[in-house]
Amino acid sequence: MWIHVVSAHPNFTLEAELRVLVERNPHWRFTIGDEPPADAGYQVLIASRPTRELLSASPRLTTVQLPFSGVPAVTREVMADFPHLELRSLHHNAGPTAELALGLVLAAARGIVPADTGMRSGDWTSRFVPPRPTMLLDGHGATVVGYGEIGRRVARGLAALGMRVRATRASVTSAYTDGDVEVRPADALTELLPDSRVLVLTVPASPATTGLIGEAELALLPVPATLVNVSRATVVDEKALYEKLRGGDLAAGLDVWWDEAIEPDAVHGVPASAYPFHELPNVVLSPHRGGAFSLPESAVLRAAHLEKALAEIASGK
Repeated sequence: MWIHVVSAHPNFTLEAELRVLVERNPHWRFTIGDEPPADAGYQVLIASRPTRELLSASPRLTTVQLPFSGVPAVTREVMADFPHLELRSLHHNAGPTAELALGLVLAAARGIVPADTGMRSGDWTSRFVPPRPTMLLDGHGATVVGYGEIGRRVARGLAALGMRVRATRASVTSAYTDGDVEVRPADALTELLPDSRVLVLTVPASPATTGLIGEAELALLPVPATLVNVSRATVVDEKALYEKLRGGDLAAGLDVWWDEAIEPDAVHGVPASAYPFHELPNVVLSPHRGGAFSLPESAVLRAAHLEKALAEIASGK
């Protein structure tokens, strides 16, 4: 199997992963570059933002493999003109992202950051007057929006905390049970929100999910409640979320933002939002690190998942 790799990406390269793949799979042919190789005959293209030239250069191309989960809008647009090609994403970061999501749930729901800040100056107020809003999770309802690789892990974690967990998934048409989790169609979300003390967003960005959580949906949440977003910022209406949080009845843990630093050498002075979320004590701010680019294990995980994905493609799965 011939695999062509476009390795350039703002947040990572694939050099370490490719060394592993080449060493372990000498029967596969790898070529690398932003331009198609001469006499292109690759069957698989690994690229985050494939160009039309790369997609049309090889008559043998059957599959485009993204090196991460989620499809960039520019990739979705160009792939629409190549309906015969299979598009696959990678879920090596599902575990790290789910771990961060659960951490944000606990930090936001229990006011851990304000309590930590107070303790650093010798202030024990949070022991006797908890930061607002602080809430118990055990026995209460939780909803995970998006029941893919990340959502399933988050749902299991919330169930382990004693929560009654429901999830919505766009690809299902009727409810079913997966262990301790009740899975519903996506259009059941508004029915679930009034009983969702915790709402975790793990859906991919798409036209269908843009603005999915707006003023009306936020108004349906009980008091108090916690919202955690590890998907994409555009899933939530920016102004509506800020205004709801400013009211004090909602806590939030946010790992994704409407504006983000994308270059490792330009990380200062980048505003995350047009609104001052950083001034709100009931928000835990995280700089889009759920995908764990900086974790030592990241390259190992990506290599293992890429190898598995390529083996499936080679076997016709």
